[in-house]
Amino acid sequence: MSSSAAWNIAFGIIALLLILVLATSTKRTTAIGVLLVMIPFQIVDTQYGSSSILIAYGLIAVLLLTGELRLRMLPALGLIVLGYLASFVVAGQENLVLQVITMIQFFSALMVFILAYNFARAVASGKSVLDILLVIDALVIAYCILQLTVGPGERFTPLGIQALAFNVNRTPDDPRLVGAFGNPGSTAGYFTLMVLVCAVAYMLAEGRRKFLIQCLIGLNLLGLVVTGNRAGFLVLLAMFPFFLYVFRSELGPKRITTYMLGGIVALTLASATAIYFTDFDTMFTRLERVTETTNGVPSTRSVTWPAAIAKIRLHPWFGYGPYYPKVQELEKSGLPRVEFEDLNTLVTAYDPYPHSLYLYLLRTVGIVGALPVVAFFILTWKLIWSATRREIPDRYRSNVVRMGLLLIPAFLIAQITLEFNREETMDYTQFIFALMGLLVGTADRGRQETARHSALVGAAPGGEAISHQPAVR
Repeated sequence: MSSSAAWNIAFGIIALLLILVLATSTKRTTAIGVLLVMIPFQIVDTQYGSSSILIAYGLIAVLLLTGELRLRMLPALGLIVLGYLASFVVAGQENLVLQVITMIQFFSALMVFILAYNFARAVASGKSVLDILLVIDALVIAYCILQLTVGPGERFTPLGIQALAFNVNRTPDDPRLVGAFGNPGSTAGYFTLMVLVCAVAYMLAEGRRKFLIQCLIGLNLLGLVVTGNRAGFLVLLAMFPFFLYVFRSELGPKRITTYMLGGIVALTLASATAIYFTDFDTMFTRLERVTETTNGVPSTRSVTWPAAIAKIRLHPWFGYGPYYPKVQELEKSGLPRVEFEDLNTLVTAYDPYPHSLYLYLLRTVGIVGALPVVAFFILTWKLIWSATRREIPDRYRSNVVRMGLLLIPAFLIAQITLEFNREETMDYTQFIFALMGLLVGTADRGRQETARHSALVGAAPGGEAISHQPAVR
């Protein structure tokens, strides 16, 4: 056994024991909160699984046994599982073990959704939901700052211990920060969402907290710029006006103007810092080529999208199974790396990641597996929209719920050119499902508080008591 494997096993056992102790000896919100904070930081990270995957299954097992879990959106989650299983049975018999491992890893994200939902339902205030996201953000930013100090192509190694080494940055010929989530695209998607989260938190903050959140906004923008990811950058620019519109009653005309000017200044400072003080300054060079296309397809996807579409046409319903083969495995098997001369007969040639969630899903699990995944996010948005139609007494919860109206479209649009659920980005997959769980849990808790508030108002002199119990599915 290599020393790195021994470290992985040791760290995995320690992490699992820690979370089990927390789950059995503290409040469930504490145990779940620890898991959520640990998601971006894999102290165990192998092709078979990571620490957050291990902990998610262990924690949900303990809480189910103790009867401390509420289950939510089980039909939607069940359809995702069934879709993946159907693809596995029909099309995923090649690389059997890797197909099973991929499903186990992905299903851990569904467990994280349930855990995050319970966290949001259990905390006393909506402020705690924002707090957990801000804590995660502060730690991710600290991780990225340490990565920035070593430069392109390098890996930050705390105390020289290889088992603790950070993700390696992109090389000098493509200097882009990979961040805590292991690749520029996922990290950029994270920063895009967190800028919007921090904007909502700033709107509600007072005193010193306001200044700290200002710093987080600036650092998130810097992180987004140094990833060099154009999709995340453009999605943020497009979503910011919608943010001002959704929160127009909370902000008012004067604060909307302040937010607009402040956003321009913050983005200018972040961009200048990236250009003059880091080696990761490719964002604006890449933006100059954003309109380049080949046959109507973005130039950066001119090979990957047609290759994926050719594969999808051959097996549209069930795809090729949940596992996506990597280039090293295909080369070992003797298959050619690229063979795109006749896309209509492309069967065994290596096809790279399509860099589009929707093509990735169709390529792997087909229509049967893709529809439930996309439907889950649409249903989540619909639940959140329904919650915004009611007055929620807790100001924090009310604004967190409305925040979801922005985060889900921002995520789905960005995924046109990214895949959030690759095997190597499973931590980002877990973060996205955790975010969905926090939003739905906050909406449900807000609905419950609205019903209680209505009952109290109805019970007041001159009114009739009204009792509404929220339906929790």
